Amino acid sequence: MEYAVMLAFLVYLFALAWYDWKKKLLPVEPMIAATIVGFLFQTLDGDAVSSAIGILVGVGFIWIQVAISKGKWMGRGDIWFAASIGAFLGWPGIGVVLYLTYIVGGVIAVVLFATGIYRRGMRIPFAPFLAIGTVGAMLWGNQIADWFTRGFGIG
Repeated sequence: MEYAVMLAFLVYLFALAWYDWKKKLLPVEPMIAATIVGFLFQTLDGDAVSSAIGILVGVGFIWIQVAISKGKWMGRGDIWFAASIGAFLGWPGIGVVLYLTYIVGGVIAVVLFATGIYRRGMRIPFAPFLAIGTVGAMLWGNQIADWFTRGFGIG
């Protein structure tokens, strides 16, 4: 990713993460636009298939959780946020993002509950964890993906 695009993507990630943390809501319209822009950038870079797979995996993984929980765990905004991240990072980037998101999110959630900052029944916004997982994937995604493929004997 070019540096200007990467910087704009990081600003986008953290603006939405902050908004979700404060409002516990994600505006869908900018994420739809970001998904389209991410796909177009990746298409121009010759990675349309990777981007499309990234979108489908991001949407599918989060959608399953929204459907199972009937929207109690996550919402429609989280689906679109994952779609936009998948569009920019493609496959296997979105896989690494989801892996890191759940590790970091789980640890932070335990700390928030253990310290009493959050209590049972309170909603913890998911977008900040997706943003952190995305930055981790941008920094160490190739190494983590290689580690997984070697670990499963497919690389």
